[in-house]
Amino acid sequence: MDSDEKMAKLIAQVLRATYNGQVRWEVSEPPVNLTRATDSFIPLFLTAVYKGHDIVVYEERGKYWTDEDTFNWTASLHFGIVIDLIVVSDYVKYSPVLRELYEEAKKNASNFDSLLDNLLD
Repeated sequence: MDSDEKMAKLIAQVLRATYNGQVRWEVSEPPVNLTRATDSFIPLFLTAVYKGHDIVVYEERGKYWTDEDTFNWTASLHFGIVIDLIVVSDYVKYSPVLRELYEEAKKNASNFDSLLDNLLD
């Protein structure tokens, strides 16, 4: 099993643990090495601890230049493992499971279900 397959398997495990309430996500500031000297924008950076290791999932928006004057904005989802405030492993392949983890982590970090319950009472 290569490292991409292992990362995909890890993402699925983290998603399952998030569903089961074993992982708690928090909104954090992205590390400086992801935001300095770049045109990229990270609107939401989510962190958690899984089996004693810091993990992250985030969306990165960047410019895709089609000509010297023309660009489009692109978006990609990232999953990574963090050591000493550095994302040492960055999985950025398109994956429905990664999209689901990102969406579930957003809900988890915002405590969305509790918010809805309070609004409905």
